[in-house]
Amino acid sequence: MNKTLLVMMLASLAVCAQAQGLRLPPSAAGGAGLSANGSGGSTAQPPMAAPPALPSTFSNARTSDGIAAIVGNQVITDYDLQLRVEATRQQAQAAGAALPPEAQLRSQVLNQMIDEVALAQYAEQTGMGVNADTIDRAAAQVASNNKMTVPELRSAIEKEGMGWSTYRDQLKREILISRVRERSMAQLPTISESQIDEFLSKQEAASASPQAGYEIAQIFLPVAQNASAEQVAAVKQNMEAIEAQLKAGADFAKLATQDSQGEGAKHGGNLGMRPADRLPTLFIDTVRDLQPGQISPVIRSAAGFHILKLIQVSGEGAAPTTAMQSDVREIVLSAPTDAQRLRAKAELGNIAQAVQAGKVQFSEKAKELSQDPATASKGGDLGWVLAGQLDPVLDAALQHLNPGDVSEPIVMGNKVVLLQLVDRAVRPLALSQKRALAREILQRQKAAQDFDELVRDVRARTYVHIPEND
Repeated sequence: MNKTLLVMMLASLAVCAQAQGLRLPPSAAGGAGLSANGSGGSTAQPPMAAPPALPSTFSNARTSDGIAAIVGNQVITDYDLQLRVEATRQQAQAAGAALPPEAQLRSQVLNQMIDEVALAQYAEQTGMGVNADTIDRAAAQVASNNKMTVPELRSAIEKEGMGWSTYRDQLKREILISRVRERSMAQLPTISESQIDEFLSKQEAASASPQAGYEIAQIFLPVAQNASAEQVAAVKQNMEAIEAQLKAGADFAKLATQDSQGEGAKHGGNLGMRPADRLPTLFIDTVRDLQPGQISPVIRSAAGFHILKLIQVSGEGAAPTTAMQSDVREIVLSAPTDAQRLRAKAELGNIAQAVQAGKVQFSEKAKELSQDPATASKGGDLGWVLAGQLDPVLDAALQHLNPGDVSEPIVMGNKVVLLQLVDRAVRPLALSQKRALAREILQRQKAAQDFDELVRDVRARTYVHIPEND
């Protein structure tokens, strides 16, 4: 059976799971649960649940497909596992990453799948649900990403051996896991001023002899030294089209191989692991505040335009002195009732269209209409802000804009907001920004640790049986 298409469909699920924090363990956990010291310390785990009553379909799965693991009242078949292994292998090959031996890879992927199934069961046990409409929208998005209609997606899935209901169950599982993580991350942990002081002190101590190494991938489009303004604009437009594809979920390595004209293009744009002093300062300033897997906006060097992806960081580097920042303006209209919100959205939508068409200046409209006393008199100017510094709803909208763009009207409680991204650039950090950045990093680290602990706890409380270990 040709599994290529089905592997491609499931690859997005594997990537989604990893993005949600379900990372592969550093070594295979061969037993029914993760090791007690998975977080670096010994912790007592609750006893494993007794085996639940299993549906009759389990015996059919064993006969027809083989069982890789039983998790609670669900089964992971050998077929499911092999598809995920293939998806993981294809993702690694596209990124130029090395893989462990086959048996170790299979064990790691199986343990990741067990964690996912256990966490989805936990979500349902704690009252979370996913209705059919939500699953329909998720299936439509997968179909769209693969340039298919939903009927075409269903036909392809069924033709290659997987039932449509099984595929929808997998989509449901990913949505449940996402909701557990969202709930876990909803309240960021408290970080004390002394913890921030300690974090900054360690980074400053490392600045005397930075040992950081960065593995970076790039997409690069060159600009000739004697290029006209029109030629520069054309190259920039091409790069922004690539950026739009990445924001829509396109694979970075694939686009780099296809479009990049720079070093590493044949390897998905990967430049390999290099010490900081062997990379351009512009690159270091751009990726220093990215998390592994994140992608930068378009940046301009003397040679042309780049988009960078941070693969991983090794060692400890100097305290950051610069960061990518956004120059932002806003127009805020008070709208405490539904009728006022509708009118405000319509008014701000018209302003957005007029600004984009060059008919009016955003700053003038802000002075005229904005009801935020702190920014209206300044033409709506919020100044230079770091990613994550604004309200999460505004920050998310901002990340989809290019310099000069205006957002859609954004409803936030009893007000409606319109944003304009004036510019985006790497700029020096003020002391207050350094502390804000340090707080965000520490909160992210602690929240990720808390979620990992939740995954371990759920896994330990879930009945898991792996037949091959019998």
